[in-house]
Amino acid sequence: MKGYGSFCPVAKAAEILTERWTLLVLRELLLGSRHFNQLRRGIPQMSPTLLSKRLHTLEEAGLVARQSGDNGHWEYHPTQAAEEAWPIIDALGYWGHRWARSQLTPNELHAGRLMWNMRRSFDLKHVPCDFVLYIEIADARPKRWWFVVKKEEADLCWDDPGFKVDICLYASLLTLVQIFVDEMPLPRACELGKIEIDGPRHLVNSMCAWFPRSKYANEAPAAAGQVLAS
Repeated sequence: MKGYGSFCPVAKAAEILTERWTLLVLRELLLGSRHFNQLRRGIPQMSPTLLSKRLHTLEEAGLVARQSGDNGHWEYHPTQAAEEAWPIIDALGYWGHRWARSQLTPNELHAGRLMWNMRRSFDLKHVPCDFVLYIEIADARPKRWWFVVKKEEADLCWDDPGFKVDICLYASLLTLVQIFVDEMPLPRACELGKIEIDGPRHLVNSMCAWFPRSKYANEAPAAAGQVLAS
């Protein structure tokens, strides 16, 4: 890792935090991922070798503590230094949603990453009852996903969990990403025929209240060319 050759605290922090993928690894850790495979699901385009390297670097820098778990596998826990970096990472999310939005490109769309982020973005306080949500994404591989949603938590399943499906949703990957980041509200996607939903009326009618959206979705994008008033 190259340094800036400066005593400046901003430079010293940047030496640790701005290496490629590092902020995304920290984000996953701070959002609760503790195992290597969980981190891989949150950052699926990062190779296992590079993830191992970044975890080692963060451990050496004092931001990650590696511990042996109950099943004998390593667990990765954020330290106080990492916890204190969360406001920086969170602020970058709001800034990015406001100032760094651009036309989505195919290489930015990844079903696994989207589903993993959706898993922790259900508005559980508005979930009317326990249910199983089935999502089919025709242009993704894999294309079938299940969420077992309860008022306490939502679990993502890569394989059929064997429970009765209560609500089915069919859409393209682009449409689901646009809904998640609030580029296209769910009702608008339905009006345009870009999404098909099948399920009991009380679940379908309440979807706008509980369907997963990015925590940054309410941050309005900045107008092009906007500058501060002098």
